[in-house]
Amino acid sequence: MRSALVDYFANPFRDQRGQIIPWLGFMMLGFFGFTGLVIDVGRAYVAHSQLQISTNAAALAASGIVWDSNSASGATTLATQYSGSAGDLNAAPSLGTVTTTVNTTCVTMLLGSGQSCSTSPANAVQVTETATIRTFFMPILFGPKTITISAVGMASMLGQAQPWNVAVIVDSTGSMGTDDSDCGGITEFQCALNGVETMLENVNPCAPGYTSCASSNAYFHVSIFTFPGISTSTVDDEYSCSGTPAFMAFTLPLTTSTSYTPLEYKVSSGKYSGDTWTATYQVTPFASDYYNPSASNKLSSTSDTVKALGGCMQYIKSAGTGVGDISGSTGGVTYYASVMYAAQAALDAEYAALSPSVPGLRNAMILLSDGQANAFTYNKAQPAGQFPSDIPSTLASGFSGYSTLGGNGTGIYPDWHDECQQAITAAQTITAAGTRVYAVAYGSESTGCTSSSGGTDSTLVATGNNQAFTLSTLTPCITMENIASSLNYFYSDYTQSGSGSTCQDNSHSVEKMNDIFQAIAGTFTTPRLLPYNAAT
Repeated sequence: MRSALVDYFANPFRDQRGQIIPWLGFMMLGFFGFTGLVIDVGRAYVAHSQLQISTNAAALAASGIVWDSNSASGATTLATQYSGSAGDLNAAPSLGTVTTTVNTTCVTMLLGSGQSCSTSPANAVQVTETATIRTFFMPILFGPKTITISAVGMASMLGQAQPWNVAVIVDSTGSMGTDDSDCGGITEFQCALNGVETMLENVNPCAPGYTSCASSNAYFHVSIFTFPGISTSTVDDEYSCSGTPAFMAFTLPLTTSTSYTPLEYKVSSGKYSGDTWTATYQVTPFASDYYNPSASNKLSSTSDTVKALGGCMQYIKSAGTGVGDISGSTGGVTYYASVMYAAQAALDAEYAALSPSVPGLRNAMILLSDGQANAFTYNKAQPAGQFPSDIPSTLASGFSGYSTLGGNGTGIYPDWHDECQQAITAAQTITAAGTRVYAVAYGSESTGCTSSSGGTDSTLVATGNNQAFTLSTLTPCITMENIASSLNYFYSDYTQSGSGSTCQDNSHSVEKMNDIFQAIAGTFTTPRLLPYNAAT
């Protein structure tokens, strides 16, 4: 009996006929299952690539706005617009529902020397996109019916420089000698220069494909200007640190000049008849030699531009033509219009020289000051920064200075009345010529343009293009706002210690000098992708 039972159950295993069919069924099931697994995983890989592309695009689109808002709302708006979510510009039907998350963050690697993310605002944007895609074959092997994929993209400006000529005008008047505890206790003047250095640290001037660059293969050229003007015989002290520069009375360039050279003025009659001075506003010529990628701060120690910004440039500290704080009733030393026309003339010449070989080249001007234009009339004992008001005066070249350039006592350039408004008119003229004008207010006062001292604005000779004003409401802050080509290019450090300034910039989140100039640097560069896990 036992043997019969064994034979009964063993016979099917001994009989080989038709055994391949069930095994083949099992094998085909596994074959199709694994084939489906490969197909589903492959689809997931392709979908992830699509998602990564849309995530990168969203991050790049939003990278330029990270300095422009006190919250992430602006970046979120742009990033979402270019995301892979349904209805957005990079939406892909195969991705299904895409969720986009945007965060602004601070990345240490983007900061200039001496800065840290603990005190700096956001300088990069991180975009995360998540999608859930359906699987078709994996469920055959009891796998998941959906796969969740995610991609992260991080981007910032401060990539390759765009083609720009930039004239940077830094106020060297006595008020800039005040120590600013909000900037590490250094003077406002040095704090301003540090800010300009931060901008240069973040703008590699080389054209694509070059690791080092001279003027011929550079995209970014910068020149430093200052006011009041400096005698031509001592201007090299501003970058050689070999002596004390002599600040002179303002010279008055023509508004239509297309190149800039120092002007020689001579008082032809009146109290100071015979007084002659030659001065320049341009400290260093346009150059691109400031950058050194191997240096810790990315700046070249042999560049005159860097040497000037690093400590050679000086400000007015005392009465006369030397360095020092001019005080008393003859202390007004600020007049903007002349240095702005000088910088524009220099920009025009640089553009004419470079534009044939640099497609897309543009001009920009950055003016940094407190905004109070109040130069007094010429005083031989204290010429530094004074306005040459004795009429008639003539240029040594033979031009009739004032009568050729404008009226006197009417608020029309050049004039020691309505000086704030003349600056606004100059800026509007320069903007109309195609130059982008930035204005950086540093502790701008709430009064000054319509005071009873020198520089009094007594009539309306200009209108505001960014902020409306009347004669009674015109302030240094409003002046700086209207000097900017638009409020997108107006910045303000109103936290300057002791200033009591209320001149706030409502278009950007930055309010410290280094952060302001890093933000400005971003407007001269192209966006770039960062490692998604870049250190913060």
